[in-house]
Amino acid sequence: MKKIFFAICPFILFVTIISRTDLTFGESFPPTLNRANVAHRGASYLAPENTLAAYRIAISAGANGAECDVYKTSDDVLILSHDKSTKRTMGGQNNDITKLSFNEIRKLDAGSWKGKQFKDEKVPTFDEYLELLKDTKCSPVVEIKMEQIEKPVIDAIRKRGMIADTVIIAFSERVVKEVRHVEPNICVAWLYGGNPKSKGTPEENAEQLTDFLLKKSRELDVNILDLSHSILSQKLVSKLKESGIHVWTWTVNDPERMKILLDWGVESITTDRPELLNEILKKRKTIK
Repeated sequence: MKKIFFAICPFILFVTIISRTDLTFGESFPPTLNRANVAHRGASYLAPENTLAAYRIAISAGANGAECDVYKTSDDVLILSHDKSTKRTMGGQNNDITKLSFNEIRKLDAGSWKGKQFKDEKVPTFDEYLELLKDTKCSPVVEIKMEQIEKPVIDAIRKRGMIADTVIIAFSERVVKEVRHVEPNICVAWLYGGNPKSKGTPEENAEQLTDFLLKKSRELDVNILDLSHSILSQKLVSKLKESGIHVWTWTVNDPERMKILLDWGVESITTDRPELLNEILKKRKTIK
């Protein structure tokens, strides 16, 4: 199966290895250098996040990646939810989704908070999400939200023959390491939002942040970093790319900011507005 993200992954790895002898990364299959448009929790500006409705809109809007968030229920069913609590997106009750059964969660309304047209939209399973994206030009970008579910997540991806089409992302260093251990052939990126106590502008912090991120990349054996756009600068992006790091960023909804990040060489932008980013990419002739 050929996807925009990963059709030439092994080739890029080969070129990277033979052209850079200073890298210490283990096996990795980075995304293509084509601009990537990742729909944040689906097209979440237009539809309730992490629902099949949001992913259908993302596909039709031209996203070539669809980010989701994965938790596990008390009876070991993988479901999509950004929050551990049901309060914000599932009807107002403050319940821990990891302590509820799948049947209990399935009864909840995951759409009305976004609009009456989405009333009774259900919380999807991870399997349903994968089935929806399979054989499309929109690849899974899977954020693992809790530890110790790495293997069942990867098993579900492997079962559908989607290892080469999927990126797993996580803030947890433990999750990243475990993913690399369980399935070395899957793309994995470390998420980082920056140090809230750091002082100075992104440009002023670029040198120090570059050193920190390169150290973490080697510790975690990844060459994709998915970074908050608020900590990025042209200097940081350039330095990371010079060291063989693929720079992704989140969550960007302003068209002018998108253009700046693309000019800097950011390779993937996660957005609630994939339709806006798609139009920008079309104008730049980076997609057809």
